[in-house]
Amino acid sequence: MKCPLCGSLNFYIKDAEDEYDVCEFQIKDGKVVFAEEPRPLPPDMEAFCNRCAWHGKFATLR
Repeated sequence: MKCPLCGSLNFYIKDAEDEYDVCEFQIKDGKVVFAEEPRPLPPDMEAFCNRCAWHGKFATLR
């Protein structure tokens, strides 16, 4: 899994209740590794690339 635009493996998600609360994660060996406390990542959750402007559903990362 990587960013479809730039190939980055670093992403973040925003908290549904507080858009300024973000949770960063990396893709390592095809698995999600959180920088801090793990959070649920449903397939329809919006993910954001840390390197470029891409954002989309977590399930679209390949």
